[in-house]
Amino acid sequence: MSGPTDPTDPTDLTDPTDPTGPAGTGAPTHPEYPVRTKRLRLRPVRKDDLEAIHAHRSLPEVALYLPHEPHTREATAEMIERVMAGEALANPGDWLNLAVENEDGRLVGEVLLRREPDEPETGQVGFAFHPDVHRTGIPSEAVAAALDIAFESFGWHRVIGICDIHNQGSAALMRRIGMRHESVLRDSTFFKNAWCSDSVFAVLAHEWRRTPPRSTDERAVDTAVSVFLAAFTRRAGEPVSLDAAKAVLAPEAVIEYAAQDGQVTRMNVDEFLVPRQAYLNGTELTDFEEFEVSFSTVVGAGRALRSSLYHKSGIRDGKPFAGWGRQHFELAADASGDWRIRSLTWTDDPEQRDDARA
Repeated sequence: MSGPTDPTDPTDLTDPTDPTGPAGTGAPTHPEYPVRTKRLRLRPVRKDDLEAIHAHRSLPEVALYLPHEPHTREATAEMIERVMAGEALANPGDWLNLAVENEDGRLVGEVLLRREPDEPETGQVGFAFHPDVHRTGIPSEAVAAALDIAFESFGWHRVIGICDIHNQGSAALMRRIGMRHESVLRDSTFFKNAWCSDSVFAVLAHEWRRTPPRSTDERAVDTAVSVFLAAFTRRAGEPVSLDAAKAVLAPEAVIEYAAQDGQVTRMNVDEFLVPRQAYLNGTELTDFEEFEVSFSTVVGAGRALRSSLYHKSGIRDGKPFAGWGRQHFELAADASGDWRIRSLTWTDDPEQRDDARA
């Protein structure tokens, strides 16, 4: 789910006994529900949705990035009561929880819209779906429909979405539907006994539906960089092969590491990959992953430049660690049209021990 804010927290809601609220407030005009899309129907949640919502809210994989542990049935019932009390969005801070039904009438997830307390004509979107509809396009279709409601019915000016930096699924969904990545808030939320960093996405009313689709070349560059970074992942001491990373590196690629003191180490493909594969397969580093948190890409004439902020984390000598860095790729399309990395320059921020996550 996108967003660390918890609609079940009563301190997160404006006092419903205040009949006026901040200047300029007032319940927005709702559409006629259900709102229909090609495959879905969206409508406010009801009490009889309890079992269907609990079916996904109780799953550990769904609760992983939600601001609560897997729900008990009682916790789900309490959440439904709270959001139903504010579903008219009469007060800034209120939440509307939209149940998402598929063509067969099954409730497969939720999309939530929050009226922001500081500026009532702006909002926040969040979402949670049953895992069996992941990778079906249903979550994207539902969240896009909710943003239609926010902009076309409610008349909101801006909508944000917030997700943990590790929640790459939510980040990809928000990018896919046209939300812009605006910032990374490092260690901004104390979440489940650890400080967590959040990615903030947003879209303005005049931008909605006007974001041009990413080109075939841009998507190919996305894939090449993703394949490269994913190759360095190690889980629970399993063996790692960097063949996939080598496959997206041009044979003549140059890799440079810029240290904090300004010294630059230059390597060819083998000088870069061979020691790293040995290190990843050693006993010191048992878990490792790194991924882009934000990025920008410029493509033209068979050449691409990509700059990104990345995050890495793992377990070294039995202790969790985490770090950040910047990387800059130059890619080019080869004779067969495949995009390959011709150069990579990166620098790391100092790593931090993160024993709270142990």
